[in-house]
Amino acid sequence: MKKTVFFLAVLLLLTQCKTGNSKQEAGKMAEIDISQNYPEREMFLQDIAKVEYIPLETNDSTLVGRSQTVYVSDNYIIVTDFRQGDIFVFDGKGKSKFSFNRKGQSGTEYTNLSAVAFDEKAREIFVSNRYVAEPKFLVYSEDGQFKRSLPFPPDYAPRDVYSFDDETLLVYDEFGLSYEKYSKTPYLLISKKDGSVLDTVDIHLPVRVSNRFNVEVEVNGQKATQPIMLSITNNRSYGKNFLISDWSSDTIYRLTPQKELQPVIVRKPSVQSSDPKTVLSNELVTDKYIFLAKAVFDFEMVKRSQSFPTSSLVYDFETGQLNECSLYNKDMGGVSFDMAITPENTGVYTLDVPMLFELDKAGRIKGELKELLQTLDEEDNPVLVKVTFF
Repeated sequence: MKKTVFFLAVLLLLTQCKTGNSKQEAGKMAEIDISQNYPEREMFLQDIAKVEYIPLETNDSTLVGRSQTVYVSDNYIIVTDFRQGDIFVFDGKGKSKFSFNRKGQSGTEYTNLSAVAFDEKAREIFVSNRYVAEPKFLVYSEDGQFKRSLPFPPDYAPRDVYSFDDETLLVYDEFGLSYEKYSKTPYLLISKKDGSVLDTVDIHLPVRVSNRFNVEVEVNGQKATQPIMLSITNNRSYGKNFLISDWSSDTIYRLTPQKELQPVIVRKPSVQSSDPKTVLSNELVTDKYIFLAKAVFDFEMVKRSQSFPTSSLVYDFETGQLNECSLYNKDMGGVSFDMAITPENTGVYTLDVPMLFELDKAGRIKGELKELLQTLDEEDNPVLVKVTFF
């Protein structure tokens, strides 16, 4: 698979990641030094984007529990309750279309909803069913009718799945570090028809960085081993492009519909040489910004707080500035985007209605969101926040 450089129009805007504004030479990707401390930048959604509140319809057959938004377009919103196994299909305005639950042990059912993809053109939903004797993808119509199954490639256990094009799924092996065949090339393109491997994305990861650790802690005066997993965002699908930011790689790539890899940002120091080891992932990319998350594997701090030190960064493609970032919604406070597949320049996240009522009692809800809250009941389904960047 041929590597290409990031398209020239954007490369002319990229600069070295310092707080200065010197332009970067054409033909080079952006380089950021994540070992440095950068000035804090407060950003408010309403200043840089259009913010829409979309209440998801509540009815007797559409009661969303612990929700995870997996797909948003002008015509569809797909939400899962990953604990119960429910899949909810709404139209683009939040009106309920279908809901189903095929959780079970038969060959046409899934044991969990660890990964879900939607092919809007074919109106097919793909579910990765990993934790069974014969792992496979299960394919359903949008109303939950079983259509077919696709076996996983041999010696491969994909964690994430995306609808790449009409014939192809992009899959990623996040946790299968013990599988030698694909451990260094974990991104595959497979057939939507039969699950066969059509191509391998040309990203090579000689040394995989695990996000699972055992940390020694002291409990009631006795030493014990505490397993800890750091949840890291790897990849983003937006429009017809995919952004791949594997935490084992020093480079963030765009994968185009033509299967070309375009390097967008390279980090330094290398993830392999950083001490303590520091990983970088992307939270959202737009034409103007890329929002990044940095996590430091500081095990002494983990022992004290049971969490990894993390921070948020934003890189401005137009100015070349890198900042630590705090992102806010003027109507309620801090923002954390979901991992949903979205159109270009779009991010989404959901708000639980009971939480909104609690915040409103504390005087923390304002503007359009407060007006919307007056039309809702405390037991209603979540509100989807759709953010379209200018």
